[in-house]
Amino acid sequence: MKDIKLPEEMRATLKKPLGQLIKGDGKAAAEEVKRLLGGARAIVVGDASYENLLEVGVKPHVAILDFKVKRKPYKEYPADLSVQNPAGFITSAMWEAVEKILESGGIIGVDGEEDLAVIPAVLEADFGDVVLYGQPDEGMVFIKVDEEVKQRTAMLLKIMGSLG
Repeated sequence: MKDIKLPEEMRATLKKPLGQLIKGDGKAAAEEVKRLLGGARAIVVGDASYENLLEVGVKPHVAILDFKVKRKPYKEYPADLSVQNPAGFITSAMWEAVEKILESGGIIGVDGEEDLAVIPAVLEADFGDVVLYGQPDEGMVFIKVDEEVKQRTAMLLKIMGSLG
């Protein structure tokens, strides 16, 4: 797979939640996510979301972190895999890391930015898994992975690849 750059004309599209927006400040949204998760395997993209889930007793199977919140340095956790992924890209290295870590679980530490890792996370996750990420100043996005979600995400990726 080649590296894929987010085309400028798709930025607005990807600012909209790709799943259900759970509104509320960090901890309140995380409490609701905990309730909705049931026994599903959680994959979280983003440091604040990860921290909030830990605070309410949810240990995600996978966390993809760049050790920043709103572009400012944040707490670092020991990473099981490390990857370079510039802002606005999904690199082949990022994709491979997501694929690999889903088997064992753990943390991917990203040098660069992890925002777009939601796309490979959804496409590589099993049906029934839940992908979570923060929606700045609004809450947390909850994506229950099923056939429709995978098809919609694959279409976004295809458009990105053709425009990029």
